Amino acid sequence: MIKVIKDNESWLIINKPSGTSVHNDSESVIEYFKSKNIDTIPAHRIDKDTSGLLLLAKASDSVASLQKSLSKSKKYYLAICRGKTQVHSGTWSDPLSDKAEGFKNPRGKKSELKSCITNWKLIHANKYFSLILFQIETGRTHQIRRHCAIHKLEIIGDKRYGDSKYQKLIKNKYSFTNMALHSYRLDIEIDGLAESFQAKTPSYFDTIMGEEIEKFL
Repeated sequence: MIKVIKDNESWLIINKPSGTSVHNDSESVIEYFKSKNIDTIPAHRIDKDTSGLLLLAKASDSVASLQKSLSKSKKYYLAICRGKTQVHSGTWSDPLSDKAEGFKNPRGKKSELKSCITNWKLIHANKYFSLILFQIETGRTHQIRRHCAIHKLEIIGDKRYGDSKYQKLIKNKYSFTNMALHSYRLDIEIDGLAESFQAKTPSYFDTIMGEEIEKFL
């Protein structure tokens, strides 16, 4: 279910569930608000299978200013990744193309690679999984997902960049059909005010980790 976190006269920020597209289908975020007689325009986008924070304009003349604010904002994501990382934090700067590729070539074509920065910090780990907080400084397509795949920390439920046999095993064991990537926090200056928004993680994060993860955040 879509949860409204803040409703301003010119914009909305919501917690989008995994499996709901931003636009382009009959059950998208845009169509959901249209059914409530609210016209919205996405100021940015997150993948259909990614849950969490999404900023929407209520009028076309608000989009440019919101996008300018987003360009200066700090975006944080949480993900549950395969395995237990032995390193507790770092920065990944592997160049990526702007085009989404797949499991065999997450970087993209060599001739199309561009600079890319993903900062990360381990929040909690057990024998099987790592809960990681990401802060991205660039916005390449599927940036976090691709960097995770490159560094052998594929995101649970990532059918595009993850190992198909492993992902099928996880799906069967946990009856899990989503992707464990969540747009968790947005620090942004909007309408001249510094704002910090957070979106509660889906319950399946707790199920996969085997404990309540909010206590680690």
